[in-house]
Amino acid sequence: MLALLFSGCAINQGGGLDGTAEGNTSKYEQQKSGGAAANSDAVHIPPVPHDPKVEKIAQQAMGEYARALQTRMAGNNEQALVMFQSLAERYPQLSGPQLNIGLIQMELEDYDKAQAAFEQSLAINDANPYAHNGLGLALREQGEFDNARIHYERALVLDPKYARAHFNLAVLGELYLQDMNLALNHFRAYQNLQKLPDENVANWIVDLERRAPEQPSQPVAENGSTLNPGEMN
Repeated sequence: MLALLFSGCAINQGGGLDGTAEGNTSKYEQQKSGGAAANSDAVHIPPVPHDPKVEKIAQQAMGEYARALQTRMAGNNEQALVMFQSLAERYPQLSGPQLNIGLIQMELEDYDKAQAAFEQSLAINDANPYAHNGLGLALREQGEFDNARIHYERALVLDPKYARAHFNLAVLGELYLQDMNLALNHFRAYQNLQKLPDENVANWIVDLERRAPEQPSQPVAENGSTLNPGEMN
């Protein structure tokens, strides 16, 4: 359970890590046109390295943090935001509350505030791949595409099997950087990390294979990691 506080994420969120809304004709439709990350069914859940010294603090905050996550997952962003802001003020050693503040601000389309929250989360723990991914999204929405790429790639340095970061980097490559090989490589990596292949992504890969300039084959992540039962996305 402590991994929740260090990562800032909950498992099986209806809206997905990056604030994606469900109910579209295709769950990838909005993402391909510039929305947030897809609802991945990847087995691997990126762990978040943390300072062992803060574990006792995390234990103190766990109950309240879990309630804040439940409130956010229930769709009550206004109340959840207040709860996470209170946690962030009283437990400044934890990156999770700031990450969730950023995710809520993304859903509210307040990208400046989202960016500030993700940056604060990274100031607390620069090894949190979820915060790098979130910051990449906030920067992309503000037109800072090169900086967005830096943070997606940083998330993938921290965990090469982080499926959502692969997806976001692929979308950035195709739609914003016009780098078809970048998009192709990361859509392939994303697809390889899914329990079941996604038909939409498979079609995009076929399309990109026609459009991308020829290049040497690049290794992609594979779905074969072992889950730590205590870590939740």
